[in-house]
Amino acid sequence: MKSKIFITIAATVFVLINVNGLAQEKFNLAYKMEKGKIYKFSQDNIIETIQEMEGQEMKMNTDGHTMIKYEVEDVSREGTITLVYSYDEVKLHLKGIGRDTTMEMKKMLDKKTRAEITKNGKVIQESSVDTTKGLKSMMSLNLFASSNLPRLPEQAIGIGDKWSGVTNDTSQSDDGLVVYKRNIEYTLAGTDKKSNHDCLKIDFKGNLEMTEKMKQMGMDVAREGSGETSGSLWFDPASGLLIEEQTVTAIEMTMAITGQSQITIPMSQKTTTTQKLVE
Repeated sequence: MKSKIFITIAATVFVLINVNGLAQEKFNLAYKMEKGKIYKFSQDNIIETIQEMEGQEMKMNTDGHTMIKYEVEDVSREGTITLVYSYDEVKLHLKGIGRDTTMEMKKMLDKKTRAEITKNGKVIQESSVDTTKGLKSMMSLNLFASSNLPRLPEQAIGIGDKWSGVTNDTSQSDDGLVVYKRNIEYTLAGTDKKSNHDCLKIDFKGNLEMTEKMKQMGMDVAREGSGETSGSLWFDPASGLLIEEQTVTAIEMTMAITGQSQITIPMSQKTTTTQKLVE
């Protein structure tokens, strides 16, 4: 009887030691892109938009598929990454408000931006390296290529630890300008297997604000709104690469049109995004 009790106690202590050891394990996370390499990420967006005009509710659904390319020009000793990002593919299918259209936005393939990014994903600076003209605005869909990688913590972290990231993402076209501001809280949820990679699963949630100004058909269009975003991402600490990210964003907006007409249109938009590393 005593031996059984001893075995039970020993097993319980062993489990507690292992659980406590896992909880205390710390991870140093950093992006480790290599100079001269090209990294590609596929991104699929499902966007549901509802707007009201003159008391009538109108709905539009958009399916977007893009391939974002990162060409790494240099990596400093401190881990700062200099890269050029652009699109390899942009396809949109819009259905609603009397439209059922599929578009391949080939002009967007020529739009390139050089960025310097810290090993934790913070953008130091960005600058355009192309002379693309005539690019019509699709900014309300937030489909422009971005170097806005998820923010990694600057300190070693363990399971359950949290950190925050504040980012500003600006996209510009011939028609106008849109700015997204995000304040995200990240939590290291645990370890997980994703696409044959031993990953850390990171959950996140936060809020965002957007402002947009453009010209369409001789009229000034201003849009502003706020909302919430949440999701999970899988990061491979060994290779220093984002493997997959799943995000749901809901935003309430108001669009004001001035010029020949004066119109205010309330809108709501829900976007479900899946981004994956292409290997």
